[in-house]
Amino acid sequence: MTSTVIEPGADGLYHPATEAEVIALVAFARANGKQLRARGSTHSVAWSIYTDPVAGTPPNRTLEQTPPPREINIAFDKMRALHWADEANGVIEVEPGINLGWDPQDPFGVSTLENSLLHQIFERGWAVDTLGGITHQTLAGFTATGSAGGSTRYGWTNAIAFRVVDGMGNAEWIDQSHPQFDAFGTSMGLLGVVTKIRMQLIPIYNIEGTEVTTPITGADAPVDLFGPGSASQPGLRQYLEETPYTRIVWWPQHGAERIQTWKAKRVPASNENLVPYQQFTPDFGGQTLQFLGALIFVSVGNTSPVRIIKLIWQKVGIYLENLGFVLSQGSGSGLSRFLTFLLGCVVGIIALAIGSVLAFFNGLMRNIFARLLPVFQPMTKPGEETKFSDWYWRSLCMDNTVSDGLLGTEFTEIWVPIQHAETVMNLYQKMFEDGGDAATGYFSTEVYGGPPSKGWMHPGYTDGSDAYKDGTVRLDVYWYRDNKGIPNADEAFFEQYWKVLRDNGIPFRLHWGKFVPRFDFAEWAAYYQANLPRFDDFMTLRAARDPDGIFFTEYWRLRLTGSA
Repeated sequence: MTSTVIEPGADGLYHPATEAEVIALVAFARANGKQLRARGSTHSVAWSIYTDPVAGTPPNRTLEQTPPPREINIAFDKMRALHWADEANGVIEVEPGINLGWDPQDPFGVSTLENSLLHQIFERGWAVDTLGGITHQTLAGFTATGSAGGSTRYGWTNAIAFRVVDGMGNAEWIDQSHPQFDAFGTSMGLLGVVTKIRMQLIPIYNIEGTEVTTPITGADAPVDLFGPGSASQPGLRQYLEETPYTRIVWWPQHGAERIQTWKAKRVPASNENLVPYQQFTPDFGGQTLQFLGALIFVSVGNTSPVRIIKLIWQKVGIYLENLGFVLSQGSGSGLSRFLTFLLGCVVGIIALAIGSVLAFFNGLMRNIFARLLPVFQPMTKPGEETKFSDWYWRSLCMDNTVSDGLLGTEFTEIWVPIQHAETVMNLYQKMFEDGGDAATGYFSTEVYGGPPSKGWMHPGYTDGSDAYKDGTVRLDVYWYRDNKGIPNADEAFFEQYWKVLRDNGIPFRLHWGKFVPRFDFAEWAAYYQANLPRFDDFMTLRAARDPDGIFFTEYWRLRLTGSA
């Protein structure tokens, strides 16, 4: 086994190709008092991923590719192999850097659809139980943060063993027979560096489903969001428990109130008559719609005309880059694609000119937001619901066609025991009615179900007898990524969503990879400890596996202990 310490790349990241190189980096970090962290696809906030920031670099938001200097930040672009341990029974062993699907933001240029985990197992007739809204993430990153799909029935439970290098450089397999196995499913990188994951797959399946946009209340709504439900319209808890996969997008802004309800179920695998779900089509229309939406969000989420104009310039560039890519992948003659791209350039120039003028009247844009929203999210006419029937790996991830560069969002993800679903929705509805735009913001809140979990630090953790035993209702409160401000600061946008639950005695937990409170650290650490029964066990295990704290950055010390 080599003890040579590899050099960092020009990007500031270390790129090990073997477990031995990972062990050498851990030993070097321990001997030299350095921190060590491993990144995936950066869909968690940056400070939860990397070593401590230096002079604010990187900023604490998602999709930050530049690591802080001086410490050891690992990227696993050279450790992406998938090995069939037992193909007949669907058992694989996978290195940590493999992406679930294609990652369009991959800075290393190695991610493709064909080398993704989901596509490779699909070709052999195997699947996983659920997926999140996107499949850009790496396997290790998605697993380490307790991520999940929109289902109370199906959880991310396919991982059956982890090979982990601890803070002393010891590598071992932790499988389901190990008494501490459930600590590793949601470890946030604090128990060591995962170098392989063993997975038990399930037979391949397709999904079929529908999507409709309706008023929030009334006979046309598929679910009674605020009441107990009826024979013809289930209450939210019943709906989440009975629907295998679902996501509700809630636009609560006064004058534009509506919900978009996506639901699906499993059906037998088939390659015939496939109709994929696409939130935005990969063509001129789909890319232009996202671009125009981005211009609106930039205008309503910022107040400085200079900042707005600068962001519009950026969005024009991203729009044209995206348009060029989808046109290069599409059909049609070279001339037609050139003319379509030229039309996109014209759209960009016109949008830049109009947007630059409106930047000085952004208050007007906020006032008319409720009138603009229906243009992008129109009500579904009777008999015109969107229907889809497709391979699960292509359509269960319903947000894969959204451009992170144009419509990227940050959010806090709140997990509440499902028996409180009706109460929570009414609390938030009252908050919106009383608080207006300051409470609703200018984006949506998504409502999902969440499964119970055995993971010690998982937001759905249950011992089988507590409030979380039946699953959760999850609320993703969105914040447009290019808004001005820090949404998780004291008295900032997200704080009201947490406060109303605490004030009303509603238990909740938060997704560790998304925005959690950036204030009152000691109080929140005590809250996490009180609301996660295995919290102390996890912290004891963390200290034993990382006695020098090389994985335990200031970000995590503040949030889990209350002090730096």
